[in-house]
Amino acid sequence: MTKAAGHLIELLKAKQAMLQASFDTELAADELRRYQKFAKPGQPSPHIVQLRQKQAAARQASSLSRQSFIKAAAGFVREADIDVPQRVALDVFITVWINANVPKAFVVAA
Repeated sequence: MTKAAGHLIELLKAKQAMLQASFDTELAADELRRYQKFAKPGQPSPHIVQLRQKQAAARQASSLSRQSFIKAAAGFVREADIDVPQRVALDVFITVWINANVPKAFVVAA
């Protein structure tokens, strides 16, 4: 296995982690919205506080997974000698590149 293939595997795993973290963040936000809608004014209930903490943790995980994805993308682009166009964000470019060049079975399996 070449170094570029190893970086691609790492990149696909980071992409999967980023998608999962994004899903978890949305789920926590939806749950918080659902309970806050019927919350009484004043001091928040312990359940609302717990949901806010869960949402904050999900946001932090999402941010860390995005950073890992960008780091993995930079390593892959460097090893595979892929030219990233100017004025295009690396994460946007590599997502389009993955969708165009990597079979869907490998993206899901990673």
